[in-house]
Amino acid sequence: MKRVSRLLRDQLTTPKERAVYWTEYVIRHKGAPQLKCPAAELSWVEFLMLDVLAVLLVVLLITIYFLYRIFRVILAKIFGHQKVKSKLE
Repeated sequence: MKRVSRLLRDQLTTPKERAVYWTEYVIRHKGAPQLKCPAAELSWVEFLMLDVLAVLLVVLLITIYFLYRIFRVILAKIFGHQKVKSKLE
């Protein structure tokens, strides 16, 4: 444990010196906009990727619809064209 502790503490600067450096860096560069995450500028629709989810949902629904139609045709070929009487007749 002492060896691991010594390895972790082996740094060029102290945490206090790093904090002072980065504070001065942000002041020198007027807020350092180049360090800000680009995701902070996204709208909530872009952030949650709702447009991508909508496209995937549409593709899924179309696929399910076509599979339903295909299975219906296959079952009709296997079991014949049996009409189901509706309650209106």
